[in-house]
Amino acid sequence: MFTLHHSPFSVASQKVRLALAEKQLEWSDRIVDLLAGEHCSEAFRRLNGRAEVPVLEHNGLALTESWFICEYLDEAFPQYPLMPVAPAHRYAARQWNHWIDRELHHASGIVTWAVLARPLLLQQHPEAVSALLQAIPDESVRAWRRSVLEHGLDAPELKDCIERHRAFFMRMEAQLADTHAWLAGPACSLADLAALPYVMRAEHVGLGGLMTFEAHPNLRSWYMRMLTRPSMQPSFVRYLDPELQALMTKLVVAAHPKLEQLMRQAG
Repeated sequence: MFTLHHSPFSVASQKVRLALAEKQLEWSDRIVDLLAGEHCSEAFRRLNGRAEVPVLEHNGLALTESWFICEYLDEAFPQYPLMPVAPAHRYAARQWNHWIDRELHHASGIVTWAVLARPLLLQQHPEAVSALLQAIPDESVRAWRRSVLEHGLDAPELKDCIERHRAFFMRMEAQLADTHAWLAGPACSLADLAALPYVMRAEHVGLGGLMTFEAHPNLRSWYMRMLTRPSMQPSFVRYLDPELQALMTKLVVAAHPKLEQLMRQAG
């Protein structure tokens, strides 16, 4: 049995849940409340000193870094393989994940923080928010979160985030050469599982206008196929909270005019 320390809304956690579900493996949940700073607690940092979710416990190991966890699962449980067979396709899968980590993960976090996290944090006592920020080990992360907390959607970091999402969708569209293609080889692989949480997050925070059906037909086809995979139920759907979903929708609607302006400027 696996114990997964994760947040339902963490894109890195979603990647690992998808891999577990695709391989039809069961896990027990240890939900980590990121807005409450549970990932920065002493207990959690004994599992991962970087104070990042997810952490997967298995056979006495505390596994960190979402891609490495996914590769571990694929090698330890070879049924329902998720890495392509051909070396060129395996290289492509790893390259996709590396590109996402390097070019998109940071941008996705900033937009999420600006649209969803900031309005909720502003309802908390300033001292509690300050303590939450101070507990973050990475100084660069503390800096951009302070900037976004202060400026919201007017934070200077937002423009580059929009550009990075646009480049991500264009790259995916170019790779998905037809309406039945996958990102790395002839079948769904870890590359597709790595990309899906970021495409969903972009849609959910109001950046769906960057990937229109007209300009990105192959990406949209891929997205629909991914959303209908059986793994979506155990990895995503069962974590949906109707009240929280309604609140998120309200926050995205409030952010929509400014996001539309930023997307037009980026275009």
